[in-house]
Parts: sequence; C-alpha cells; structure tokens
Amino acid sequence: MNIEGIITRLNKDGGSVRAAVVEGVNREERTVELAFSSEGAEVPRWFGREVLGHDPGEADLTRLNDSASLLMDHNTRDQIGVVVPGTARIDNDGKGRATVRFGRSPRADQIFNDVADQIRKHVSVGYRVTGMKLVETREDGEDVYRITGWEPYEISFVGVPADHSVGVGRNYSHLSVEPDEKPVENTASKSNSSADTAQTQTQARSQVDENEIMVRARSAEQKRVKDILDLGREYNASDLAAEHAGNPDGSVESLQRALLVRQGKEAPVGRKNSDVGMEKRDLANFSMVRVARALANPQDRKAQEAAGFERELSEAARSKQVKQDSGNWVIPSDVLRSAVFEGFEQAQRDTGMSLGSNGQTGSGATGSSLVATNLLASSYIDILRNRATFTHGIAMLGGLIGNIDIPKQTAATQGYWLGEGDDATESNMDFGQLTMSPKTLAAYTDVTRKFLMQSSLDVESLIRRDLARSMGLAIDLSGYYGTGSNHQPTGLKNLAGISSTQFAASQPTFGELVNMETTVALKNADVAGMRYKARADFRGYAKQTLKFPGTPSPAGTIWEPGDTVNGYACDISNQISSGDMFFGNFADVLMGMWGGLEMMVDPYSNSKSGGIRIVTFQDIDWQVRRIESFVIGAPPPSSSGTGSK
Repeated sequence: MNIEGIITRLNKDGGSVRAAVVEGVNREERTVELAFSSEGAEVPRWFGREVLGHDPGEADLTRLNDSASLLMDHNTRDQIGVVVPGTARIDNDGKGRATVRFGRSPRADQIFNDVADQIRKHVSVGYRVTGMKLVETREDGEDVYRITGWEPYEISFVGVPADHSVGVGRNYSHLSVEPDEKPVENTASKSNSSADTAQTQTQARSQVDENEIMVRARSAEQKRVKDILDLGREYNASDLAAEHAGNPDGSVESLQRALLVRQGKEAPVGRKNSDVGMEKRDLANFSMVRVARALANPQDRKAQEAAGFERELSEAARSKQVKQDSGNWVIPSDVLRSAVFEGFEQAQRDTGMSLGSNGQTGSGATGSSLVATNLLASSYIDILRNRATFTHGIAMLGGLIGNIDIPKQTAATQGYWLGEGDDATESNMDFGQLTMSPKTLAAYTDVTRKFLMQSSLDVESLIRRDLARSMGLAIDLSGYYGTGSNHQPTGLKNLAGISSTQFAASQPTFGELVNMETTVALKNADVAGMRYKARADFRGYAKQTLKFPGTPSPAGTIWEPGDTVNGYACDISNQISSGDMFFGNFADVLMGMWGGLEMMVDPYSNSKSGGIRIVTFQDIDWQVRRIESFVIGAPPPSSSGTGSK
C-alpha cells in the first residue's frame, strides 16, 4: 500500500491514539501537567512500526492550543475539561506536553480527584496523520515509518490504555465506537465503595468491548478485501483489485467504476454477489417458459413441479433484491446475461425452427402462427439493448445493489503566468457525485395459452425476445423523455442544464445540424463516436434534401451513405417526437440495472380470447456524466409533433 493510502486509513473515523502519562497535579488550579506523546517509542501498527516525529515542524499543535477538549475514553460526549491554551508544546527531550484544566461538574470533579490520588494516571492522545515516510525495512520484512506530520486534537483519560501489542489503538483509528453506557454521575447518596465497584466493572467491560471490536474489525476488513479481489479476478484485473483492496476507502463499487473506465464503454460491469452463482449447466437448464407456465397455472401440480428448479433459483435471486419483497418470481441476473438455455445446442443444429415474431400483427404477434426463421439466440440484455435505440453507444451497469454514487470532475486546475516573486493562485480540481437509484418499470407481452404449452425449443427464445421487446420500448422512451417525477428516471430531454436549440422549421437544415455539433465542440466535449438520434420522418426528409439547396455541389443529401449525417451515425426511432434531434457522446450516458427481472402472469386482461399477459418488472435508472456532451434540437412549438409514447 502506498503512503497516501496508509494516511487515509489511519485518519478514517477519528484518527490514531497513543498512551501517555500524568506528570504533575495542581489541586488549587485544578490543573494537571502531562506528557501526551514521545518520539522514543516505536508503536506496532497494522502497516508496520510507527515512530511519532517530534522535530520542529512535524507536530501541528494549533488545534490542541485552541482550548482542545479533555475527554474520557475518547468519547466526545464525555468532556471533563480543556487543554489550557498555549501550553501544548514539544520539549527538547522529544516529548509533547500540555497542561489541562478540569471542569467543576460532579463527573469532572470525580475524575480529577482520582487523578490527584494517582488512581487514574493513564492518558491517551488522539491525533490525525498528515505526513509520513518509510525510514527502514528490517530483515524480518517489517517496515518502520516516521510520522513527519501529525495534528493532535484531543487528550483523554482512559481506564484501560490502548494495548498496542494487539492493535487496539489501530482499531480506534478506523472504527467509531459508541459506549454501551452513559457516563456515571457521582452523587452524595452513592457510597465511595459503590463508585469504585462501578468503575471496576466499567473498566472490565471496556477491555471486553475492545477485544470484540478488534475481532469485528479484522473480519470486516478481510471480507472487504476478499470481495474486491474476487471481482478483480472475474474481470482479469488483479492489478486494479489490489490497488482498491490496499486503499482503505476502496470498495467493490469503486472497483466497478474503475473497471468501467478500463474495459470500455460497453463493459457490463456488475457486482458479482448480486447474482446467484449459476454454472453453465444451471443456465442451460433454466427455462423462462416453465416459469411462465407455473405462473399461469398456479393450481397445476405438474406445472409447479416442473418449475421447481426455477423456483429455487428465483427465491435465491429474490433474497438479493434490496427493495421490499413483492412476491413475484425473479429471473436471476446470471440468466439475463446468458444466451444459453434448455435445448439451445439442439436448436443451434436445427435452424429450421422458428425463433420469434415474423412482423405480423394480430394473432400472429402473440405466437399462434409462426414461420421458419434462422435461430438468432442472444441474451435477454443483448436483445434489450437492440430493442432500445437510446442504449446504442451507452455504458450499462448491471447487477447493482443499492444506490450508487459516481464521481465526476466539476472543475479543473488552472495555470497562471507569474512575475518575479509572485505566488501562484491556489486552484484545485473540484469533484461532485452523480447518484443512481432504482426506478421500477413494468411492461408486458401477450401470448396464448396454447402457445405457452408448446414444447418447441424455439419457444424459449421467443419468450425471452418478446419480454425484452416490451421492456425495451418502455426503457427506451424513458431515456429520451423520462420526467424525473412520478417514479420515472430523468430522460435526456428533461435533464437540467442540457444545451438545446430551436430549429426554424419542422425539420433542421444541414447548417442547423452543424451548429449542434459546434455547440458540443465549444464545450470541449466532442469526441469520436458521437451520434445523432431522430425519428423516421427525419430520415425520409434527409434523404431528399440537399445539404446546400440551390447550389451545385458534390456534397449531396443530408442523409449520407452508411446511414450517417455529416459523418456521424444516426439512430432512428419512432419513440422520438417528430422534429426532435438528439446529438452527443452517448458513452457519457450510464444505464443502471438492479437485481433480476421480476415476472408475474395476468390471466384476466385477455381472458375472453384465451390469452394471458406476462408482466415484467425491472429496476433501472439513467445518469449522465457530463451534460456538456449533449445538445437537443427541436422544431418551433407550432410545428412540433408527438412521438409514439
């Protein structure tokens, strides 16, 4: 681990502590002279041995000399006095000393009397590390670090001093420990023997609590490191995993974000433990058709028994969900990412079987009439992406658990030209966070009961494709026009601060399209791979409209060979309102998917025709890394149209 990582971990949740001693008591002034630190002692820490530097400039006593708190057991709610301002210092013998003054509350008076009577003489100082350096690596491999920058901020009297040999001091440094009991008030009605007994019991409990804290801290740290390293091995990124495991603030979520950056814009980075750990054999045996049959026939014993395997995995996947249990069946994320299903290999050999919709409407659209097609098997998520044009070019985060925060840089450092002797103006990078939280989407597809009872190998793929189609259209629309209210995610059109332009007519001219590109470029957000998204009527218009009407030019029409506009790809979707144009770097769009796909069957909506409705639920959200990467064009209000929504 690098020094920056060690410092961060040392300071997490409160900083480090060291034991010290009382040197003198003034009963009249209610003050105590104490030594709170020493350079001579090497203290074992989790990273090696620590030597606390006491050379000039190494200790910052500003906070200690500003009436810092005198506490009991580092408990900020149990203040018994203050550090006398101006008395904290580093003496020539390499020790830090200070004078503390006790308050006059019964609690403070009790502790002061114990200190004066030499009953309490153990002191501990809390400090924050700001700098350190490696000074030696010994033959046994143990590193010795000198703390070259540290800031003490409180002094405490402790009943049981930190036992450095077992690392209790380390545990204080990155666990917030709340006492089990409130401070004991000393009253006249209580005998001294009762107070002494209570004190002894409190000390014993403190020792036990510290040992328990140490065990829990070690267990939590081991689990954190193991989860990170497992994810790194899964994505062949052991180097990144080691870096995040070594950083005390590293987590599975932070490694996911780093993997997304490394693996490219289409990397489906997901948290491994959001799946149920299915092997290829399990994936091949899982059938969405059996799930649908069991849901459609809850009283049919054979249907329920046939779906026993799927039910078991559904329950395991449901236990991974963060939201309240809905009771629906849950298709595990493993299945959604897999193109393998029961009969897949046989179906590959037998390409004369049907795979899905033949473009018909009416009864044929629900599977009661089929035509021979080639098998085009792919995962549910692949189909979903193909059905939703908004997702073309975006980054997808799958298998998420809980809300996630994604860092973003909001401002950059700046350079300055300086004259002789001038100081540089301070300028730092500013960072913010983007938050993604699950929004539940419901969609449905209709099938006939007779079709669902078929045993054709292609029925499985057809069900998957139709489920993804119904879900994909709803997801697609939310990406463009999600309102951000009424439980919807925020779509690109309604994103606060995004650039927009109004066209002069119902369709844009070539010059207006170029101006959209310029808008992005002027914000330093233009990159290779940007694209347009528009409605089908724009394509028809662009194929018939010259870039420069009335002027002989080899430039040709706005719509170019290769389905591009001015060299940029253009996705066409009738989900987009007529006249609207979206342009930008869609790799800056993040799509989050939480958990598996929930399924239920509605037997009533199509009961008159003998059909059933399969309803699916999926938690998703959109987020945009940089709004500067996009611009949206729209026609004048009088000529705007409405898309299929």
